[in-house]
Amino acid sequence: MPANFLLIGNSFSVYLVQKGKNLSHKNFRVSRGSVVAAIAAGSLLIASAVTTASAATPSSSRKAADKLVLAALQDPGTLDIVKQNQTALVLWLPGNVYESLVTNLPDGTAGPGVAKSWTISKDQLTYTFNIRDEKFSNGAAVTADDVVYSLTSMQNGPIGSYHGPFTQVSSITAKDSKTVVIKLKKSSRSFFHGMGEMSGVIQPKASEATRATKPIGSGPYVLKEYVPNDHLTFIPNATYWGTAPSLKEVTVKIMTDGNAALAALKAGEIDSFPVITIDLWERIGKQGFDKDFTLQNYPQGGEMLYTLFNSNQAPYNNPKVRHALAKMIDRKAFNVAYGAPVGSSDPTCGYGLQNTSWFAVESGSTCFDAYDPARGAAELKAAGFAKTPLDYVSLTDVPDLSLPADLQIAQFVKAGATIKRNAISLAEYSKTIFGGRPQQFGVSIMSDPALFTQFSCTDKSKAGWHTYCSKELTGLLIQADGAKSKAAFDDLMKKAAAVLQKDAYIVPILAKAGVGLWQPALKGWKAPRIFVEQNFSDLSWA
Repeated sequence: MPANFLLIGNSFSVYLVQKGKNLSHKNFRVSRGSVVAAIAAGSLLIASAVTTASAATPSSSRKAADKLVLAALQDPGTLDIVKQNQTALVLWLPGNVYESLVTNLPDGTAGPGVAKSWTISKDQLTYTFNIRDEKFSNGAAVTADDVVYSLTSMQNGPIGSYHGPFTQVSSITAKDSKTVVIKLKKSSRSFFHGMGEMSGVIQPKASEATRATKPIGSGPYVLKEYVPNDHLTFIPNATYWGTAPSLKEVTVKIMTDGNAALAALKAGEIDSFPVITIDLWERIGKQGFDKDFTLQNYPQGGEMLYTLFNSNQAPYNNPKVRHALAKMIDRKAFNVAYGAPVGSSDPTCGYGLQNTSWFAVESGSTCFDAYDPARGAAELKAAGFAKTPLDYVSLTDVPDLSLPADLQIAQFVKAGATIKRNAISLAEYSKTIFGGRPQQFGVSIMSDPALFTQFSCTDKSKAGWHTYCSKELTGLLIQADGAKSKAAFDDLMKKAAAVLQKDAYIVPILAKAGVGLWQPALKGWKAPRIFVEQNFSDLSWA
């Protein structure tokens, strides 16, 4: 699913790595699997068989050959990183095939990437990047023209979260073959951070025609083979400027059945499973995966789960209706229903993951609409809409979103709302909501890794797929982007978060951290640096 909107099927990442192997690993993400769910007395019950998990001995031949096989639940469909941002795509290509202009570090600073160094003018309006003397995997030198091409492609591309960091950019030019100068209209914190994210991924200008099938980059790996709906195979890039990676071959097997992927992991047929969806969470604890593997939580791979209301349709554009329904949401019940691992998911009323300064766990003091179903029912009745069927659009083929929709609808109905469910496929959802104008929904539920800034909107006619456009919120986000200090930035973001709660077109439910399960002897794990990528060069068999 397009991430300028939302990364569908990517709600929560669980990483499983075979315990018998001393494998080093990096990042991961989520996809889809199968689910058996039932609504009983307004509560969601997940039924699954309970067996005893045991980590199988990994293939000695793979270990001896420094090869790795892992499972993915989604096929990328296309390899075009400019026009598509499916989780199944951005998991594997960034950081492996592609490098970014700079490297975002865990402490908030930046290190070299394709740019070996850079200077920033005193007024923070001119950035000069010095390009490393390196080659793309096809042997061609990386030039300033390639960098200009790459950045302008993202700047003018269709993915909102990719072109967002260029909002204040006035020009991108090549001063010479190894120097790129970027000028800004106003100072922008998001611009420089974006140069270490997907917005700053570098590719050769000459590869535009073949990018969707044969991606070329300067990263540590090359995509050797892609067989749609079967596998992707990566091998080391012989022209890579840095330290050669330990793994000599990495195969990503497309396994659309999550239960089959778990069974393959337990049997030793695969070495890791980086994309376990919420419909499989309960199995992790009940079948002992959390005992056979080490559990790690990290917000860099997380997503926000939230309810959204269509601002262009009645009665959803009525604030009384939105606030009434928001009070009917029992956030803690979602974690119980999912069987969420401890520390992996926090109920919250604000839009921000655990690593943001404005994050706050749900409480009476942090929520504009704290859980109070009786009050919500009274407010909906007073507004005159208790008996009005409310259009709730949900997905039929993405458990990551159909499962929470089941629970939320049950909560609304139990509290006294009248819901008319419209369950549709992902293809239809993409056509009528993500890409449709006007968007055809009243209420829905989403899971999204995109930053808070995705809701910035200066022109309502150009609002995102979610339809939310607030002049007040956008003004605060713009001020925050130009803040001269972190303290000023944090203060402005907290104010923006309060506006989002007050407007209640976007109603957060959970902040879900990424979760990693891997063998205790695993070495080299690092959180994602470029969006949600899993960097193979951090992995090795000991």
